[in-house]
Amino acid sequence: VLSIDASAALEMEGVAAVYTYQDVVQAVAPRPIPMRRGAYSGLERFLQYPLAGEKVRYVGEPVAVVVAESRYLAEDALDAIEVEYEPLPAIVDVWGSMKGDVLLFEEHGTNLALEYEGSLGDADSVFAEADYTRKEEFRCHRHTGNPLETRGLVASYDPGTGDLTVWGETKVPHFNRGVLASLLEIPEHRIHFVEPDVGGGFGIRGEFYPENFIVPFCSMKLGRPVKWIEDRMEHLIAANHSREHVCQLEIAATNDGVILGMRAEIYGALGGYVRTHGASVPISVGAMLMGPYHIPNYRWRVQSLLTNKVGMGTFSAPGRYESCFFRERILDMVAADLGIDPTELRSKNLIPSSAMPYEVGVTRPDSSPMVYDSGDYQAVLDKALELIDYAEIISLGGQLKDGKYHGVGVACFVKSTGGGQPYEGARIVVSGADQVAVYLGIATMGQGHETSMAQICAEGLGVPIEYVSVYHGSTDLMPYGGGTHASRGTIMAGNAVFKAALELREKILG
Repeated sequence: VLSIDASAALEMEGVAAVYTYQDVVQAVAPRPIPMRRGAYSGLERFLQYPLAGEKVRYVGEPVAVVVAESRYLAEDALDAIEVEYEPLPAIVDVWGSMKGDVLLFEEHGTNLALEYEGSLGDADSVFAEADYTRKEEFRCHRHTGNPLETRGLVASYDPGTGDLTVWGETKVPHFNRGVLASLLEIPEHRIHFVEPDVGGGFGIRGEFYPENFIVPFCSMKLGRPVKWIEDRMEHLIAANHSREHVCQLEIAATNDGVILGMRAEIYGALGGYVRTHGASVPISVGAMLMGPYHIPNYRWRVQSLLTNKVGMGTFSAPGRYESCFFRERILDMVAADLGIDPTELRSKNLIPSSAMPYEVGVTRPDSSPMVYDSGDYQAVLDKALELIDYAEIISLGGQLKDGKYHGVGVACFVKSTGGGQPYEGARIVVSGADQVAVYLGIATMGQGHETSMAQICAEGLGVPIEYVSVYHGSTDLMPYGGGTHASRGTIMAGNAVFKAALELREKILG
């Protein structure tokens, strides 16, 4: 960015202000948006500031913000801003990033944000002696969530009290409040996050984006409420993307289909900056690649690389989607090569129920071993095959019948729940014979917490569910909360509610 001329925009009727990076750093100390997950050492070098300063690293990065009396006036004023750019070569994939001919952050001398290698067993020895091996390269392109509701925020600052209220989607309200307090340099207790009804999170909504700073900043500067509603084009070029990975996967097996080991080279495209999820998605691809199978030898390397694209975040089943595709695809190839039915191959290698709890080992940086606590995977597969009448379907494979070609695909995966922060809180207040209030620290984005938490509380207290009201969606209700993501809401908050209900019942009954 060589220069920004906003003079014409500022002269337009109805325009209240135009702010750039320089305006921000004159008001508060420049601080990047921190990570909340996957915050591995070294990634902090590549964090994003709310407004671009000297360089724009992806199409969609905020450079300037206009505040006007209407959306139409604001968009006209944006068109009047003159930005002079010096064009730079772009890196569009992991291969270009690895070459290092072009660096997104010259001062750090690399586009490799994080490299992690893991090993369980002795994969190299197994591959040297295996009856059968195969190597393939797979790719997942970029995906993003595209909800009917785009992102939006309303911020209102009260100069008299110093209180700032922010309305909008936030799956991690207490984390976002803490980040905003740090960036705006105001006490955390002065910020009130309120989340209205939101129709789904999809991984991408409710994270702390640049706009989560920009809108409240504008409200504080102007001393009046400010609203921003994202349009569809903004959403596609600015909200988190996910999925973009390349995996070079090798598998070793016996001639009768017993998996001996796997080796994987995984390349994750983080985009132009490290966002709030750090490198958790590429790391998860490697951690989940073994799935529900007993694979005694596994060696993998994950390289998280910068590209000139929107930053990577989560999208439903982050890391699990990619790893499942990579693994199950090569298993089908193995089955075809060895002449084994795909379901038989999987049955030979599923972790048996007798092995539960099954300890996999350490699969992530700075973490404890991954353990599958329970499960009968073979019984589940058998039941699924029975329900679809697999024997009948497979007999029609490749045949044209009733105008349709018939075939069947099989894939197995295991789902983890209760992820994220290992804590959650709930508060229960009894204010009358038939009045019970449950206060939650989690957000709700269509999960139905109003019903499930009322049921849990009613059972714990031993009262009719009609007595119970559930309150959520405001940081004023609870001092902390881990948020709603990673399939944790019901497990973590539900247990907090149940424990609180049991303790309260014991107090009441003496």
